Amino acid sequence: MYRRERLTTAPNPDARHDYLVTLTGEPQPGTRLELRYVPDRWVIDPAGFAAYLGELAAFPGGLEALVLAVLDDVGNEAVPRWTEVRAERAGHRVAVEDRQPGWDNPHLFARMERY
Repeated sequence: MYRRERLTTAPNPDARHDYLVTLTGEPQPGTRLELRYVPDRWVIDPAGFAAYLGELAAFPGGLEALVLAVLDDVGNEAVPRWTEVRAERAGHRVAVEDRQPGWDNPHLFARMERY
C-alpha cells in the first residue's frame, strides 16, 4: 500500500469556519513530527495519520526530505487551507508550511503558538 493511502479523511463537519487541527507522532525513533492544518473540505482521521506515520519508519531521506514529503502527501490527500509540518531529531528542527492561493486568516494566526 502506498503511504498516502493511509491518510484517511472524512468530510469537514463545518467548512464555513477556520479552525486549527494538530496531529503529532513519532514516524522514526527519536523523531518528533507535528502536523498543524486548517481544514477545507476534508479532515484527516487521527488513526489514519498514525498508520501513515508507521509507513514513514523506513523513510530514506533526511529530516528536510521527511517534512517535505509529509507536506506534499497531506496537501494531495486533504487539500487543507493551510498546512504546517514540523519535525525535530537530536536538536535538528525543520518547519515548512503551505497554503491555498488567496487564503489568509490573520486573526487565527495571531492566536496560534509559534515556534
